[in-house]
Amino acid sequence: TRRMREAEKLDEQPYVQEMTLIEQTIAFCRNLTDKKETGAKKEEKEIKHDLKEGMEVLARKEDRDEEYLFVPTAKKKSKSKNKGGKEGASKPIKHNAETFRLFDQLKLDAPITTDDIPAILEKLEEKLEHYKEKVREWGEKRD
Repeated sequence: TRRMREAEKLDEQPYVQEMTLIEQTIAFCRNLTDKKETGAKKEEKEIKHDLKEGMEVLARKEDRDEEYLFVPTAKKKSKSKNKGGKEGASKPIKHNAETFRLFDQLKLDAPITTDDIPAILEKLEEKLEHYKEKVREWGEKRD
C-alpha cells in the first residue's frame, strides 16, 4: 500500500499549490484595480410620460441648474480636504494579516498603493509562467 501511495504521488502534478496561490493573488490585484474603473457606471432608462396639455415634468434635483430667486454675489470659501487631489490619484490599499502572509509566501512586497499593482501583476505573471514551464518539463520527463 505504501508503494501504491508513492506511485500516486508521482502521478500528481507538481506546483499546483504555488500556481493556485499565484492565480488567486493575480485575481486579488485585478479586483483592486477594477473597482476604481467601474465605480461610476450606471444604466439609465428613458422614461415616457403621458402628459396632458399644459403639464410639464420637473427635472430631478441633481439634474436641475441651480435656480435662484436672486443671484448670490458672495461666493462661499471652499474648505478642501485633499488639496491638489486628482481623481485618478493612487489610493492606499488596506491589507490584513492574511494578504501580507500570501505576498510573503510569494516572496513579493504587498502593494501599498494602487500604482504599485501593475508591477506586482507583471511579477506574478512571470512566476506563473515559470511554474507552467516546470510543469511542462515534468510532463515530458514523466512520459
